Amino acid sequence: MSVLDKKTMALISIGAAYAVNCKPCMELLRKLAVDAGATTEEMHDAVAAGEKVKVGAASRTRVFAGEIFGEIDFESLSASGNEKSPS
Repeated sequence: MSVLDKKTMALISIGAAYAVNCKPCMELLRKLAVDAGATTEEMHDAVAAGEKVKVGAASRTRVFAGEIFGEIDFESLSASGNEKSPS
């Protein structure tokens, strides 16, 4: 049994699903959150929290990549079309 209620768990899960780019997860979790009484505003807040986690992790990963591979000019890679889209 969880200490957190179903709505809170659904909202946390929405943020996590967003952070890992899982569209099917977000679709399922939206229904679960609505069924648990979550509002659109609460779901937007959950996605915003996931965005903060995702951006923070990406920023740190860039630092790690620089430590491992040397300085990478992501902007010039993007401009030249060599940057692959994240999956």
